[in-house]
Amino acid sequence: MTKENLTRSLKNDRNNKDLLRTEINHATDPNVRLELTKMLLELEKEEKRKRIRNWIIVGVLLICILFFLLYLGTQSSKNTPETRIATKSSSTEQSTDSTTTDSKPLETNLTEEQLKNWVMAILDLTPPPPTRYLLDVYIDEKDKLAYIQVGVNQLDNLGTFRVNAQGQLEANGPITGSIGNSNWVLMSEKYLDTSIAEEYLKTNKLNTIQNKRQLPEILLPYSDEEIEYARVWLAVMGEDYFNQVDIDDFKLNVSFIKKGTPLYYAKEELHINWPSDVVLLTGNYTAQGQIFYSSNFDGTVTVYPMPSHWHQDEKDWNDDTYMSNYLNDILANKRIVKVPAGDSQLVKTLIEHENIIH
Repeated sequence: MTKENLTRSLKNDRNNKDLLRTEINHATDPNVRLELTKMLLELEKEEKRKRIRNWIIVGVLLICILFFLLYLGTQSSKNTPETRIATKSSSTEQSTDSTTTDSKPLETNLTEEQLKNWVMAILDLTPPPPTRYLLDVYIDEKDKLAYIQVGVNQLDNLGTFRVNAQGQLEANGPITGSIGNSNWVLMSEKYLDTSIAEEYLKTNKLNTIQNKRQLPEILLPYSDEEIEYARVWLAVMGEDYFNQVDIDDFKLNVSFIKKGTPLYYAKEELHINWPSDVVLLTGNYTAQGQIFYSSNFDGTVTVYPMPSHWHQDEKDWNDDTYMSNYLNDILANKRIVKVPAGDSQLVKTLIEHENIIH
């Protein structure tokens, strides 16, 4: 093929860069090769110019769209200021209403913490007890009302508060001087309002057991809680306990389990939980014993037969029905233990070996 014919043929297909490169590689005539190389360079420059033009067009379009959107936003803010203010005002009012509603909970639908706060608002009107109040909240199965039992150092029962069907807070028992379920005394009609209780206190004195501690002299340096743990251990284990255990090799470890905590964490998926706050007393070793108990606020405690070791085989361990029945039996087989004052010297000795874990 002559140079003129080849050039004419390639000019009819300038977009085919691969063809140009192929022909350059096979061209034997230097002039033809030079001409083909110029054509390839020209084609590449043209493609580069096209890419630049395309990017410029895209950039201009993006800028135009951006300005158009800004224009629309400006027009919207100019044309509807009243609407925006009204919307904001409405939103603020709704937020205020919501806050007001939240800050004034319905008296018949309070949380456990709110119930305790309501009762404490009444108790705070009186001189404080020697230690601290202990409040236990529960729902009665018969009347479905919320009850709050009040005690001091776990063993003293001061009485009970309840929220009646009308959402009023009432009190009953030694704390008011009235005993019997029919003698409920109205203390408050609104959440945290103490005006009725204040009026009641003008003619009555709430019995909060703020009198002097009736204790042997050797126990006066210790707190009521420390005395309680020692007395419970001796009541359950027996006052002859230290005839079997060397006191110098003994520590009474005291820890606490919150109401609602899984009875056994390894099987927490079964949702079997402690029904009340529980105190755990243990020795240094498993052989020295353990006690899981909760207070009844009447001089007795409820003791639960929790095992120190779990001896189920693999089949029973993986059987949820078996394990549920086993854990529920622990709660069902609880026993009530009366807690006497006991031997003061033994109580003192045991207190000196207490290790309270908070």
